[in-house]
This record gives sequence, C-alpha cells and structure tokens, in this order.
Amino acid sequence: MKSKLVPIFIFVGVVVLAILTYHFKQTVYNDDNTLGNTSTNLLNGGLYCEYEDKIYFSNPSDEGRLYVMNSDLSNPKRLSEDTAYSINVAGKYIIYGRHNENQDKNNENFFSVNKTGLYRMDKNGKNTKTLFDSVVSTVNLFGNTVYYQRNTRTGIGVDAINIDKSNETAVIDEPIFPFAISEGYLYYTGVKKNHNIFRMDLDTNASEILCEGNFSYLTLCGSYLYFLDLANNHALSKMKLDGTEQTTLVTYNTSTYNITSDEVYLYFQIDNDEQMENGIYRLDLTNSQITCIKEGDFCNIHCTSNYTFFQEFGSTTTFVVENIENPTVEEFNPSIE
Repeated sequence: MKSKLVPIFIFVGVVVLAILTYHFKQTVYNDDNTLGNTSTNLLNGGLYCEYEDKIYFSNPSDEGRLYVMNSDLSNPKRLSEDTAYSINVAGKYIIYGRHNENQDKNNENFFSVNKTGLYRMDKNGKNTKTLFDSVVSTVNLFGNTVYYQRNTRTGIGVDAINIDKSNETAVIDEPIFPFAISEGYLYYTGVKKNHNIFRMDLDTNASEILCEGNFSYLTLCGSYLYFLDLANNHALSKMKLDGTEQTTLVTYNTSTYNITSDEVYLYFQIDNDEQMENGIYRLDLTNSQITCIKEGDFCNIHCTSNYTFFQEFGSTTTFVVENIENPTVEEFNPSIE
C-alpha cells in the first residue's frame, strides 16, 4: 500500500512545486498611475525612496550599495551588492540603475559582467532581473513602464520599457531628464534647440510648449511644476501644470532643491550668490520664511515624509534633519552589513 502512495505524493509535490514556481515568476503589475519615486528625489539622483513604512536607499557608508531601513531610520539592512541610484519602489519591485564600476576592485563583485544597467528586483532583495544592460542615468517608474535616460552608441535619449521587459521603445532622441511624469504626460525642458518647458503626451509622443524661456531642473510636486529660471539668477520658481500662474519662490542663486511631499518645506542649496552664504536653506511654504539649515557646499537633497538628507559636495559625508520647525542637523551614518 505504501509503495503505491509514494509515487502519488511525489507527483502531487512536483505539481505543487511547478505551480508555486510559475506563480512566483509571474510579473505583478502596478496601477496605471503608480509613481516609483518623487520627481524631486529623482532630480537629486534618486538615492532615497520611501515606500509604505520603509526607506530604500543608496548607503553612503557602503559605496552606495542598496539598503532598506524603517521610516524612522532604524534597522538598516543590505539588499544588494549593487551600487544603486534612481531608486524606484512600487508594488512588488524595486527598479533602479546599477553603477558598480567604481566599487572597490578587491570586492567580490568587481568581476561581475554587467557593472551598469537598469534592473528590477523584489523588495526583499531577491530575483534580480536585467531590463537594460547598458549605461542609464535617470530612471522613472510610471505605472508599469520604466522611462530611462540611456547613453549608448546611438546617442543619449529617453527610452521606455515595461517592468516585464516587454515593449522596449524610443521616447525622444534628446538628452532630457524624465523627472516629471503625471497622468500620462512627461514634463521637461528642452536641451538641443532651446530651454523651453514642454509637455509630452506619452501615448503619442507629441510635445507642446508650455512656457518659453531659459529653464532647467524641472520637477513636479502636487499640482505644480518647479524649475530654475536660468535667465533670472537661477531663481527657483513654480507654475501650474498648464503653464499658468508662474511665481518666483527663491530669488537667490539656486543649484538644487527638494520639496516635502506635504508641500510644507522647500529645501534648496544656494551657490555663489552675492547676498547669501553658500549652504542648505529651507523655505516654509506656509509663511515664506527662509531658514539656514547648514552653511557649506551640498548636493543630493532627498526628502521622505519625516526626514531630509543632503550630502557634502565632493564627499560621501551625509547629513539628515527632521522635517520639523527647528531641526537639528546630524550626520547620517547607517551601519554596514
């Protein structure tokens, strides 16, 4: 009797294993308007991305390797040996750019075949999948499509690919930054012929001019576009998504910026301005009060719901402040696994 049952159990086990394997290999799709990271974080390199109660980040203490920690900055854990940037997280997956060519040459990962590219992995750090195996810079997940700036032998431009690696298409043959995407439109500034602000319909790839001028560093937060006005001392301005109601927020020479998701605080770096010392400043958008957070030269400003991170220019030294009324600046030194 037992000899007859053994083959049956083996058969059932094989069937169950096959079903589970099929299930876990299937792509899990997002809602159509899902965003993988904030536009303003992607402007600053996409080194931090908050999703649900976790922050996925490029650890400055560990050559930028991909980590995850709780939203209160506790319990950092390495997810991958990859140096990661343009981190997007939604649903089941992390989508990111790999940048391993500058890692320590004595590291075991040095001899990996693909040191750069566009990758997808599960949020637990498993099941890494190559989406594009050449150099990419900005990566932006919108719905189930990844828009990425590629740098190949055919030149610099923006392409798109689905998260299941299907439907790879060219979007625009121009080195624009695909930071700002909302409800089927890509907002960007021109590079080749002018620096106007454009809006592209992602279904048709047709573009229209929203505002003529000399603009750069365009992002999107809420119902507004934010950008630097290069013809006006790199002033930081905003306008509505239809190009109306342009308003100047910061008149000082600004090099980069970020905005908290609740649109209460705007952090920005002042550089080489005749009136103000170089440093990270914060504008309270509810009362227009400007506060110096820390003097010096900084970059890579990233905001989560409770914290803002910024990095010393030319260094891996990173600082963090809480998004509260009177924040204290502290060094951010997450542990290394």
